[in-house]
Amino acid sequence: MFPKVVKAVVKGALWFVFLYVLPSLLFSILVSRLPEGAPNTLSDFEPLLGVFGIIVVSFMVASEITSGTIFQHVFNIGKALILMVFIVYALRGGIFAMDFQNINILADLTIWLVMLLTVDLLALAKSVLQAINFLSEKAEEQLPTPSPKEY
Repeated sequence: MFPKVVKAVVKGALWFVFLYVLPSLLFSILVSRLPEGAPNTLSDFEPLLGVFGIIVVSFMVASEITSGTIFQHVFNIGKALILMVFIVYALRGGIFAMDFQNINILADLTIWLVMLLTVDLLALAKSVLQAINFLSEKAEEQLPTPSPKEY
């Protein structure tokens, strides 16, 4: 049990660095290089980056700790479902609006949103199939093995 926990914590720390710390540094560099008077549209998405990192890392650690059990697959299914809701929320339903001086910019990102949700649906389907495979393997292990008959 102890090696699973250590492995999960190390993986979680590395993923947190890649999913939160490095993008936060990139955001701060990009914001500092914006010209005077330019709108900072990235500031709205920075808190969402932290939430995304926490969601992915917490489910990854829980899945790693429960590896080899059905709960690993339950956590993977839960992660896929929660990420689907989070993606829709973060992209504001696919509509991106920005005001710059007297100009209103509106971008329709619904096609990109549909592509992201399709990839997440594939991850959900993969997790469900892995759970079914896990349960079928466990059921096969419980079946008695037939002994050969001699004639």
